[in-house]
Amino acid sequence: MKVEKPFVAVKNIKSPREDCGPVKLIYVAGKGGVGKSVCSAASGIWKAHQGKDTLVFSMDPAHSLSDIFDLDLGSQPRKIREHLYAYEPDLAEEARGFFRRYKNIFTALFGLFEVEVKPEDFGNMPGVSELIFMDKLNDIYVEKKYDFVIIDSAPTAMVLPLLQLPSITTGFVTKVLGMRNRWMGVLDLLQPGFGDSILSEVRTMRLKAETMRNVLLDPEAASITVVTIPEKAAVEESRRLIETVESHGVAVSSIVINHVIRDCDCRFCREKKASQISYIRELRDRYQEKRIAVLPDYGGEIKGDGLLKVAEDLYAKEQLKI
Repeated sequence: MKVEKPFVAVKNIKSPREDCGPVKLIYVAGKGGVGKSVCSAASGIWKAHQGKDTLVFSMDPAHSLSDIFDLDLGSQPRKIREHLYAYEPDLAEEARGFFRRYKNIFTALFGLFEVEVKPEDFGNMPGVSELIFMDKLNDIYVEKKYDFVIIDSAPTAMVLPLLQLPSITTGFVTKVLGMRNRWMGVLDLLQPGFGDSILSEVRTMRLKAETMRNVLLDPEAASITVVTIPEKAAVEESRRLIETVESHGVAVSSIVINHVIRDCDCRFCREKKASQISYIRELRDRYQEKRIAVLPDYGGEIKGDGLLKVAEDLYAKEQLKI
């Protein structure tokens, strides 16, 4: 596969696509440390090589895309090469914007418990990062600037909050509506229109959550790839992740088994290889209906031009399709 030099970054942000066709979301999920970011970056390179405008979007607060692309990406989508962009949202910056966007909800919520929360500290609260990234992903999706968005998910599987959030916000709206006649007047005493502003913000959040959930439920609009390694803890966590996601009606389309050691005559490698083979066989037997790709242990840190080899092993060899 002949590929141009990929990592001469330019700072301009791309303009919207002229055709504004459907955007395809590719979620890459799995346990921490199994190689999700490398697989995400390699997948982005592959689609860009095919002439598809592609964004690799990190939803993991512990960003690693900058290291993998060997560039300082910054907090806005950055062009890496023709058709390829990468984005690592700054959580503190996004938290301030998110807090301002839904300030009436949080003013009422934190005021109820007499808790003062500064916008800059907001993103560190449990569960808030999922809300922030969901909100940002929705904005990217509806803007339709890209053909593909490759999502480097957090280890906790960002897909789960996206699936669960609509029911949470729907319940919240229902309760607010039920209390409207009793409490809206009281809220409006604090600030004219305060009650209606809260309701409007909750409805906006619910609409975004429902949009992203519906995308996930549509196999033509989104797919999920689980990355794992052939070790007990990782295989078991991948199994739980797949079962949980699919219990919500979302299919995991493919599995990448990473860090498989190459043939070697030493005793350590032989024993480790035998152990890995047993877990690979277990995954193949259990998930016969899914595409399963096997990546070798490349023997070092993968970044920059090394990502091309991963892309070739995944897609040029037709282990996966995207």
